Amino acid sequence: MPWSQNQNNDNNNPWGQKRPSGGGSNQTPPDLEAIIKRIQKMLGGVLGGNNSNGGNGGGEISKGALMGIFVVAFLLWGASGVYTVAADEEAVVLQFGKHVDTKGPGLRWHLPYPIETVEKLPVTRVQRLAIGVRDMGDGRRRQRSSESLMLTQDENIVDISFIVQYKIKAVDDYMFNIDAPEKTVRDAAESAIREIIGRTMIDDVLTTKKAEVEVETQVLIQSILDGYKAGISVTSVNLQDVKPPKAVEHEFKDVQAAKEDKERAKNEAQAYANDIIPKARGEARKMVLDAEAYEKEAVDRAEGEASRFDSILAAYKLAPEVTRKRIYLETMESVLAKADKVIIDSKVAGQVLPYLPLDRASSKVGVK
Repeated sequence: MPWSQNQNNDNNNPWGQKRPSGGGSNQTPPDLEAIIKRIQKMLGGVLGGNNSNGGNGGGEISKGALMGIFVVAFLLWGASGVYTVAADEEAVVLQFGKHVDTKGPGLRWHLPYPIETVEKLPVTRVQRLAIGVRDMGDGRRRQRSSESLMLTQDENIVDISFIVQYKIKAVDDYMFNIDAPEKTVRDAAESAIREIIGRTMIDDVLTTKKAEVEVETQVLIQSILDGYKAGISVTSVNLQDVKPPKAVEHEFKDVQAAKEDKERAKNEAQAYANDIIPKARGEARKMVLDAEAYEKEAVDRAEGEASRFDSILAAYKLAPEVTRKRIYLETMESVLAKADKVIIDSKVAGQVLPYLPLDRASSKVGVK
């Protein structure tokens, strides 16, 4: 109640003393000694102090005891500012809500509440956040289809769950620039993965480009958080389950099996081609080389015969009769060398019976 209203209430001032009745401007100020005595009486009644007023009522506590109580209360208030910072934490000291200091691990002290407060942050601890799935705590996992179902570039739906690991890199930004750190990371991660999957084919996501998707997603999440000045560093993104939705899982397996059959047939055809094409090329090369050898042989033989004819012609021009006889003898030598023959001297030719090799003739033409 304001003092102005209390003036009409039995002329009492805020300290319980009656105002002087004169009502003039020269009124006596409150008696500080009387106020201290009233406090002593109140504390004496509460603490059971000595009855120093001869049975007058409540006991009165001494000034020294009152001062001791204030000192003890002050020490307890000061001791409430002692705190411990763990090895993986940093303590952010706030003075009336303003960041004034950051303390490392160890035993620390700050001005007690309400002057200063302390917020402890696990700056070196890697925190883990699951997107698309939730751990139930008993080994079971619950799928979150609202987070895990995504559309690929070829307009297929894929079911993806992944883990984001992050840690605090700037305590000022972490505390004052974002309101809900975990929700901020979750929203940024979900937005980033949807963008990356939206420009990736479903076959690439399911097979060969998982590592690329992880790296691109981590970079994009970090870019989003840096834009918010969130003070968070993303250490890794790990894809857990990448699969088609349950409603079309059987059909998707059939499609994948058909694609595998196609690839197998293609590989077998390629293996057959790799086997027969080199053989055909080798045979073609052999035929070309044989033809080139025959060509060279024919040309060389023709050139040799032409050269031999030229030499015989030159010799014939010098000695026609001798050359003609030599050619005849060489020709007969060539012909008779391959024939069976019997030579009989002309002097005894009339005395020898004619020789007819019937055995050879019968063996060649047959005897009837």
